[in-house]
Amino acid sequence: MFICLDKKCYNKEKQSNEIKMTNIVVVGGGFGGLGAALGLEKKFRNNKNIAVTLIDRRGYHLFTPNLYEAASSEEELTAIAQIKQSLSLSFAEILKGKNIRFIKGELKGVDAAKKQLELGRGKINYDYLILALGSKSDFFGIVGAEKYALELKDLPDALRIRNQIEFAVQARKFDINKKNIRLVVAGGGYTGVELAGELKNLADFLAWKNGYPREKIEIEILDAGTSLVKGHDSRLSRDVYGRLRGLGVRISLSARVAEVDEHFIWLMSGEKIAYDVLLWTAGVKAQTVFLPGAEPDKKGRLPVNGLFEVKGQNHIFALGDNAAVLNGKGQPVYSSAQDARDQADYLAYALPYIIKNQKPPRPYKNLKHGFIVNVGGKWAVMSYNGIYLTGYFAYLMDKLAHLRYYISVVGFWKALKCVAFQMRIYSRND
Repeated sequence: MFICLDKKCYNKEKQSNEIKMTNIVVVGGGFGGLGAALGLEKKFRNNKNIAVTLIDRRGYHLFTPNLYEAASSEEELTAIAQIKQSLSLSFAEILKGKNIRFIKGELKGVDAAKKQLELGRGKINYDYLILALGSKSDFFGIVGAEKYALELKDLPDALRIRNQIEFAVQARKFDINKKNIRLVVAGGGYTGVELAGELKNLADFLAWKNGYPREKIEIEILDAGTSLVKGHDSRLSRDVYGRLRGLGVRISLSARVAEVDEHFIWLMSGEKIAYDVLLWTAGVKAQTVFLPGAEPDKKGRLPVNGLFEVKGQNHIFALGDNAAVLNGKGQPVYSSAQDARDQADYLAYALPYIIKNQKPPRPYKNLKHGFIVNVGGKWAVMSYNGIYLTGYFAYLMDKLAHLRYYISVVGFWKALKCVAFQMRIYSRND
């Protein structure tokens, strides 16, 4: 296997008597990629002829479910260092004691013919490649949206949002007329409703801090659909709607955005909406990877078979947001973080058979997951296996779900410490 990184090149194929090392490379350290790397390391821990390599552009694993909390936190209550600690786990810590090689780098291209990756700072060969690069915001080609809206996909995005909101209030602080400040969330899905619900607490604090009339800080959700959090239990949509309205959040459904400029949003209906801060949670698409013979769909997802192997490619797999997994009707299914972990677990189970040129005895099956939506403070809606809950207990169940995930990554005591820290710092403005 030939590796060239940081101007240091090694040729490990010089020794003809040495058994060839099989290198499994996972690109992307999110829920799917990290899960696949950890699962494969466990499977091949005692096999010295198989190496697992994880590549990510960050040096840390980002816990995206807490992004909305970070974006709506007040800087006097939650320091930047605390936000970073609550959202990230370093790969050095996660992979300590694991037989996984980590490389910090960004994928620039895949040469499938040579089985080689271009990382910008060097190249690396692979025998089996797993693509789990995650997603990016989808602006749907709407004029001005990408330029003027703030997205929420990473730690810098969260910090940018909270800074822009505080700046919007401070900029009007000495305005004699005390004009209304409008915070608009475009997209009423999972992220949008969680963010809007928590913005209420941030608005309360900023109004008090800056002596600004609270009733003049408006929060509004725009969604193109006819309900919030589509695709789930209708009760969930109804209760989320009621909770947000109770928090004073305005909700405009069937409101499809046509164009955006620095101060206004135009809807398809012709309505013109003024805004001070526009937050974009309207949808995502895959971080596209171009491979010969594998045409991405309109969301940038690669076509895969039942083993997650990319169509037309040998030994290249895609997971999570990168994979177009089809349902019984031949339509791509929505991929949540839980789905990405399920797919990672399956590939860790199936790949040993594939390496031996055998068909895995158990096919992959999409699992139906529960759903928990936090909507302002310590209040949530949960729908799971016929159990439906609202309020504080549903909120606690969400924290238990977070704890369960952290345990799978860093063990019980570290997980308990992480979740307790998150609950402590983000409850300050509840």
